[in-house]
Amino acid sequence: MKNLLAITAITSGAPRAPLVLRGDLVKAVGQAADWGYDAIEIHIIDAGDFPLPLMKDACSRYGVKVSAIVTGQIFTRRNRCITSPDPANREAAMAEVKAYIDIAAALGATDGVVIGWVKGNRPDTQQEEFDRLLAGQLRELGSYASNKGQRILVEVINRYETNLFNTAAELREFLDKWALPNCWIHMDTFHMNIDESDMPQAIRTAGDKLGYLHVADSNRLYPGAGHLDFAPILAALQEVDYQGTISLECIPEPDSMTAGVRGMAFLSKAVKCS
Repeated sequence: MKNLLAITAITSGAPRAPLVLRGDLVKAVGQAADWGYDAIEIHIIDAGDFPLPLMKDACSRYGVKVSAIVTGQIFTRRNRCITSPDPANREAAMAEVKAYIDIAAALGATDGVVIGWVKGNRPDTQQEEFDRLLAGQLRELGSYASNKGQRILVEVINRYETNLFNTAAELREFLDKWALPNCWIHMDTFHMNIDESDMPQAIRTAGDKLGYLHVADSNRLYPGAGHLDFAPILAALQEVDYQGTISLECIPEPDSMTAGVRGMAFLSKAVKCS
């Protein structure tokens, strides 16, 4: 198994947001290369302001790939949601996600575009109607992404942040029920540690639909700073023949450099030994 190792990057974010590199994204590409990462995962704030030509040049110059483009800022900064009860909000959210897909395609992202909070929460009533809406929106995005050579990576997030797809089994059942061929399961060891009773088994449940993996330790710091046992997790990845990227999404403490360097040291050794 040869997986790319990626590191997360954003221009600005809350101090304890689980994003390692902060500031100029072009410089972040060089920093990722210096620390030994194969790829960079980009959390875009505004697609209209994204420095696409400069990023393409930096990735080529440093030999760093883009693993994924993440859509979370659409929701957290502009409160747009692809399942919003407001049709105008839904339309704007879908347009923005498609713009992110365009950027992913232009950069040749290896894994795809992450759909996390922007998918919304399941309401207490009319849940079947909500699921039908969500499935339709994901099908549309999946088709759009497929035409651009990209994939949609639907994230499994813990119960304290969303009530929708807290486990791999829930998401796998949804994708299978609604027949969404270009939508894949995106898992995260931090979220898994909260809601999965058996983390390696959760990976096996995702199986051939596992499309992306975030890693952080139990405390959401870099791997090796908490109590998670990554050996069985990596073994399960081998069992399902996971070919995607392993991306470091952790709180940058005590600082970005320490998190990035120690995260790479841990992951490169763990992946090599798995």
